Amino acid sequence: MNNILLDSTIIYDKEGTYKLTLNNNSTININNSNIKLYLVTKNDINLTINIKGKVEIYNFTKNNITVDLNLLEKANVEFYQMTITNNNTTNILNAYHKSKDTISNLICNGISYDKGNLKFIVNGYVKKGMINSICNQTSRIINLDDAKSMIKPNLFIEEFDSIANHSAYTGPFDKKILFYLKTKGISEDNAYKLLLKGLFKVKELPKDYEELIDKMLLEILRR
Repeated sequence: MNNILLDSTIIYDKEGTYKLTLNNNSTININNSNIKLYLVTKNDINLTINIKGKVEIYNFTKNNITVDLNLLEKANVEFYQMTITNNNTTNILNAYHKSKDTISNLICNGISYDKGNLKFIVNGYVKKGMINSICNQTSRIINLDDAKSMIKPNLFIEEFDSIANHSAYTGPFDKKILFYLKTKGISEDNAYKLLLKGLFKVKELPKDYEELIDKMLLEILRR
């Protein structure tokens, strides 16, 4: 990863791929389309992202975070939250549709293991007058060992001419899927490894970002 520590505001005006590690409360302004942003958030922080244009944002963390996504002119954001924890951890994601014709897709995937307790609180806001807005949420937390989890998907929609959807799942992997993999000659350990990797790798990731996630998954598998 390219480690750039932020404690203030950073602005992106040019399309491209960027990688950041965040240690402090930060504000990011994205003023262009075709931007991919790969984040690693450390410590318990608040992050505000102001978005103009079509962007993909990926965030990996083990900590408590609050992310405010402000969707401004022509905003179309795919936000992928990836969390692994064995502690009491809460991630709060807010998508504020502040302009017409804006789209938010929030995809939150987490692993709660050992005696962890992971909470996702995902909020979508569409005020009256923000016509043609689309606000989608998909959240999933896999519990391992004695871990617990909770998902609160909230949609606060005041505009009739908009679309809003959410789905959520917490619990272990489906036993039928594990059984199917075993029938193909895959051991239980390798089956878990495949499923855990698949949970986060919904899209192709940069090599160093993928290696960071793999390292965390190996720690879980070796415990």
